[in-house]
Amino acid sequence: MSYIIENNLFTVKEVSSFLKLSAITVYKYIKEQKLEAIEFGGHYRIEKSELMNFVKRHKTINKKSYE
Repeated sequence: MSYIIENNLFTVKEVSSFLKLSAITVYKYIKEQKLEAIEFGGHYRIEKSELMNFVKRHKTINKKSYE
């Protein structure tokens, strides 16, 4: 029997690299509940879908200040 596991969970380090932010900033977003994470034994993982939603919520083109 073989299993195919698709990696849909990212570490804080991977997220910080992707967003080009410090890991401290990513932890801050998690603490402030701006970025949803899963905690396993003191280590956080961020689901791919949550990361993509986070990016979409922060697109400046969607802000009404451009009207």
